[in-house]
Amino acid sequence: MRFAVLQHAEFEHAGILRDFMRADGIEFDVAALDEGDNVPALGPYDALIILGGPMGPLDYNNHPWLPDETALIREAVIERALPTLGICLGHQLLAQALGGRLAPLENTEVGVVDVILNEAGMRDPLFAGWQRTAPSLQWHEWQVKDLPPGAVLLASSARCANQAMRAAPRAWGMQFHIEAYDGIVGEWLASPGNEEELQRLIGPDARAAFASQATQNMARLNRDARRLFDNFTALARLQAEALET
Repeated sequence: MRFAVLQHAEFEHAGILRDFMRADGIEFDVAALDEGDNVPALGPYDALIILGGPMGPLDYNNHPWLPDETALIREAVIERALPTLGICLGHQLLAQALGGRLAPLENTEVGVVDVILNEAGMRDPLFAGWQRTAPSLQWHEWQVKDLPPGAVLLASSARCANQAMRAAPRAWGMQFHIEAYDGIVGEWLASPGNEEELQRLIGPDARAAFASQATQNMARLNRDARRLFDNFTALARLQAEALET
């Protein structure tokens, strides 16, 4: 198995998903789009993972590669039916590529937040083994306001109605960071301006509060992430085997 990974910022890498892929013998190639890498040709890949990032999903002036990335996502999902997983910004770009509508949140959602699977989410193979209510790590100012045509809502939170969706038979997006791992808060806050922004959102003790929430929930976050990634990998493997026959 070989996965393509679209990265938008050095400090928002694939996190614990890298450990999962290495442990499972899955090869993966990272396209660092913010550093000038081109979008990859999809032919060699069995799946596509689209990571998060600090930029707005419609900020084409400052990030001119966004239209090419959106076109690539559309190709992956519509033309190739490639198993695709969008995370945070990747979730938003997946929705945008398939005809959904994005909008800013009324209030930024940040910290460890409960997401609740609906009936479709409880039945969806991506979330097999999850409990209906699960903690999730969040930091986002945008949301998928309207689902793409034919997409199915899978989960919501108190502030954000679209926390997870099945955007196509083999494409899923989630607003939360399943790639979270022990070092994630430190890496996020090391980027210039991020700690000041977090203090503006949740107060002067923002670093300690955010890190404490993450630490207290990390074991559960990682356990859920492993289940979800195993489910995604199994679905991708079924697709690859079907193409070989």
